[in-house]
Amino acid sequence: MTTATLSARHQEPKLRHNRRFRMLWAGQVLSGFGSSMSGVALPLVLLAAGRPTTAVAVVGTAVALAGLTLRIPAGLISDRYDQRVLLIGCDLLRLVAIGTVAVWVAVRPLPLWLALGAVVVSAAATEVFKPSQFRLIRRIVTPGQIPSAISLNQARAYAADMAGPAAAGLLIGTRPAVPFAVDALSFLASAVCVAATVRGLRPAPAVPEDAPAARHAQGPGFWSRLTVGLRHVARDPFLRRSTVFFSGLTVTFTMLGSTLLLGVGRESGGARAVGWALSTAALAGLLGSLSAPYLRRLLPLPVLVATGPAVATALLVTAWLTGSTLALVAGFSAMCLLVPAINAAVVAVMATSIPEEIYGRVGTANDFVVQLLQPCAPLAAGLLLVRGSLATTALVLAACFAVLAVLALTLPAPEPAPTGRPETPPE
Repeated sequence: MTTATLSARHQEPKLRHNRRFRMLWAGQVLSGFGSSMSGVALPLVLLAAGRPTTAVAVVGTAVALAGLTLRIPAGLISDRYDQRVLLIGCDLLRLVAIGTVAVWVAVRPLPLWLALGAVVVSAAATEVFKPSQFRLIRRIVTPGQIPSAISLNQARAYAADMAGPAAAGLLIGTRPAVPFAVDALSFLASAVCVAATVRGLRPAPAVPEDAPAARHAQGPGFWSRLTVGLRHVARDPFLRRSTVFFSGLTVTFTMLGSTLLLGVGRESGGARAVGWALSTAALAGLLGSLSAPYLRRLLPLPVLVATGPAVATALLVTAWLTGSTLALVAGFSAMCLLVPAINAAVVAVMATSIPEEIYGRVGTANDFVVQLLQPCAPLAAGLLLVRGSLATTALVLAACFAVLAVLALTLPAPEPAPTGRPETPPE
């Protein structure tokens, strides 16, 4: 490392001094906390109103389907329109949707049609909000601040998952409408914070028409513009390999969680082990997110990405050899700690290597492919447990994690974005 590089890193401003990011992050802390509460409160309110369990499950399925269906179009919208308008508009749309639920719950039982409408509208707005927020972050932080910004974004999500459900459980027992009212107000607070973040921020500079990525982004026809993110992922060696890796990691990690719940939970004393593992998952994710910048500086990216699957492989092989339930639980806990660090490191690389003009579409395309097979994971885990033992299932999962560790070590170096970096305000 040269003296100039060391000097530049020493002079890099701290993220805590970036007023725009602080405002955006604070709004999302409040919004995430409110959404975590209402996500727990909604099924409880529907069940208390006498709705069938299957009908309540349909609401959860509707959220997942709406998110998956709208993910690719959301990337196009985030690339085409001003992030300032999109972010505030999405917050206000979610404010109306969840606020309507809060008012209705306060006066009468919540009908299923209103719950479905509210969650679908909220899910659609959230899908547009996420890529728009990441595009805004790229404009308000310096390149050196991006890893820390991604890490803090993940950490606040895990913190919300820790605090929100507990708060919802306390509030819903007194006044069922309160969690939804708090969530609605949190979207208002988020909109105010976004407005303060973008105040005085000029629109993103236009991309030269002769830039290669611009030609792809402005290809002929709606379908070409919609699918440019998928094509970019397929062309880019790093994105292609990392997307395959995370697709496998998502399925295998979900299978491990389902195995813990279905396999360990049915054994004597298993419920206690499952409860302990699940209760510490959010805390482990929080710690993993906060450690991501440090681990990224300490380890080469392929080694960091391979660490999680490698540790899981060792622990699951131990579970297979010894029949130890503790080793299986430890494998799950280790992944809960390391996956957020791996994800934050790769997302930070993507934030500096994807062209600005197609960033939203590439990010949503990556998310779409990564999560496409995840719904199959619980069923696959169940079939493994039915056809074999818990030890056999642990061995199969160990083999899957081992393949992922080898794949991670072959990750190519990412290419820098071909277009210039947008203007970054000095504050």
